[in-house]
Amino acid sequence: MAHLTGFGNMVLPTRDLSASITVWSALLDQQPAFQSEDFAAFSGGGVEIGLSAAPWVDHPLVFWSVEDIEQSHETLVAAGAVAMIEVVDGSLAELGTGQAATGDNIDPATGIVDMPGARLAVLKAADGNLLAITQEVPMDWSSD
Repeated sequence: MAHLTGFGNMVLPTRDLSASITVWSALLDQQPAFQSEDFAAFSGGGVEIGLSAAPWVDHPLVFWSVEDIEQSHETLVAAGAVAMIEVVDGSLAELGTGQAATGDNIDPATGIVDMPGARLAVLKAADGNLLAITQEVPMDWSSD
């Protein structure tokens, strides 16, 4: 059974990451806690807001926290959700229908992605809405 433990974070789409960072920095009175070429995250007050320029992020995406991502992923797929995976052109596709983006952090059998401090997966519910799950993973941020 999938056990949600709470709201994880929300990722908002942006086509101009730099402009979005400027606006959110002014609104939140802080700079991003993390920033890469196509993603930035703000964190504070127990809430994380991400900004993504990835082509497949075209609607807000809520990430739900789970205790066991494999078990939750399996439960959701058994209930009719379809596992999604990022493909080489940066878009999102149903698992097995496109050439998956490669990397040591992507499980090609499930689409689960290992990130610093978290594991995450995106699935498509039977109604077509995307849903995302994330499992916190302990990490020693002090190591290089």
